[in-house]
Amino acid sequence: MRTVVLFTLAALGLLLAAACGSGGSDGERTAAVIHRLLLAAGTNDTSSLESFPGELPAGLPVEPPIYPGADVVVSSRQPAPVGEGATPGPAEAGQPQPLLYFIVLDTDGSRDDVFTFYEKELDEDPWQIESTFSTPELDTLQFAGVEDADIAGAISIAHGGGDGRTTILISLQDSGALLDEEAPFELGESLVAPKEFPADVPLYEGSTITSSAFFREPGNQSFLLIFLTQDAQEEVIDFYTEALESRGWAVTAREPLGTESRIEFVDEAGDIGGSIQADGFRRSEDYTEVRIQVSLNPARQPSDGEGDATPEATPERTPGATEEAPE
Repeated sequence: MRTVVLFTLAALGLLLAAACGSGGSDGERTAAVIHRLLLAAGTNDTSSLESFPGELPAGLPVEPPIYPGADVVVSSRQPAPVGEGATPGPAEAGQPQPLLYFIVLDTDGSRDDVFTFYEKELDEDPWQIESTFSTPELDTLQFAGVEDADIAGAISIAHGGGDGRTTILISLQDSGALLDEEAPFELGESLVAPKEFPADVPLYEGSTITSSAFFREPGNQSFLLIFLTQDAQEEVIDFYTEALESRGWAVTAREPLGTESRIEFVDEAGDIGGSIQADGFRRSEDYTEVRIQVSLNPARQPSDGEGDATPEATPERTPGATEEAPE
């Protein structure tokens, strides 16, 4: 069986923990949380994920078995990540574009009953079980389509949380999908950077923030910032290399994956570290997409000027124009 592009086990565990621990009292909020986890863990192009709260995703090539009586919490559809060595650029209708579908189900059925159901259903036409594995927290069944070799996927089952219910994650990949006609890309207004994003890592002048995230846990704060710029990826990487090295931080260039450029950084005290990736934007060759991931120790001493409000990145600029982010 070919390799199926699926969640990492860490991201999958986080997703299922969020779903199982919600208590089931606020379905809309649970769906929104899971949508954000899908977005963060499952796609390289954050603008192309479509979510469907409370229903199956549109365009399913074939409907996988649904556990009887289970509720659909949320589902999603998105292009599979660009493979290694592929060159990002504007996509054309009719080109092959593997699609990923994710379906999150919730049921009061026991973990054993759910596993038995899928073990039986996935070993009958039009499905075939390829492998199963279990841990104390999770059961997973990987399967393939018998009638369509382009269809494959996995089902993961977790039980627990405050309500004692069972959550099911169905991952389905259609490798034979063709890209639909996409409307020309239009750059929207910039989002605001997370309030506590460290001032030590400057925002890129003239950039448009398309996604951001902030996570707090004991002893650590993590940030994700994704933005677009019309500058070349080499310019972005050079800017951040110079800016961070000027603070005395260690900056290391990493081996590129495909066409991306990537650096990792850490400060002298080891309190702030992270990575910066820059690559061509899939939906338009006019832009570079940059992902900044930062992890910091909240007990560190703040730098000069930190604690002030983080400036917002500016909206789209005319190539060659010079703009400064507002205070």
